[in-house]
Amino acid sequence: MIRKSILLAALVTLAPAALFAADPAATTPPAGRPHGEGRWFESLDTNHDGAISKDEATAAAQARIQKMFDKVDTNHDGLITQDELRAAAQARRAEMKAKAAARFKAADKNGDGLLSKDEAAAIPMLARHFDALDTNKDGMLSPEEIEAAAHHHFAGRGWKGNGGAPAQR
Repeated sequence: MIRKSILLAALVTLAPAALFAADPAATTPPAGRPHGEGRWFESLDTNHDGAISKDEATAAAQARIQKMFDKVDTNHDGLITQDELRAAAQARRAEMKAKAAARFKAADKNGDGLLSKDEAAAIPMLARHFDALDTNKDGMLSPEEIEAAAHHHFAGRGWKGNGGAPAQR
């Protein structure tokens, strides 16, 4: 019971961040609209009064948590085990890696497996941090340089100083 409570608490705590991180449309208002308006806002504002109440936010979070819970609980026994949580995280990482590879390939206009500064402009985060990510200073970003920076960032070392470069150990 304690294990279930701990897992559920972790899920409840991390689910909203994971859901918003997974769906850029959820946090990005449509172009031409002021921040706070858009499809995501309207979906939360269920009584259409132009504001999101605590009850509306709670209901939306509960619905998303339930959907996430059902997706992670692959054997549908009403419990999420550590194995199920690990499998879900692994699947999510694989999905994110595949999307990143597709974005890289689409941006690589000349097909050389590297991104020039001009090609990186198609991926704003890479363009903003290009010089810091280009660790071998050849004027090109390789998938390995990007992956190393992402690993560094997500391992908790973050983007600090040096124009957004991964913090050096």
